[in-house]
Amino acid sequence: MKKPMFNVARLVADMGGASAVAALLGTPRTAPYRWIRHRYISSRMLEELKWHHPNLNFDDYFEDAYDDDNWTENRRLH
Repeated sequence: MKKPMFNVARLVADMGGASAVAALLGTPRTAPYRWIRHRYISSRMLEELKWHHPNLNFDDYFEDAYDDDNWTENRRLH
């Protein structure tokens, strides 16, 4: 079974890139790059993005990423 993965990189790109997202949220310019590298963005940042872009649908950023059985090995590839 495929597990969903939240595509932080695509979210950041769709919002205008790392610098634009950082400026919008008042975070350091490097923060969005860290979110992408670690595939993690806090719920607080997601709330802020939603506040600035009320029509943003986070479901659009979930993708089938890897099989449950191969999670550890596939995790290294992303």
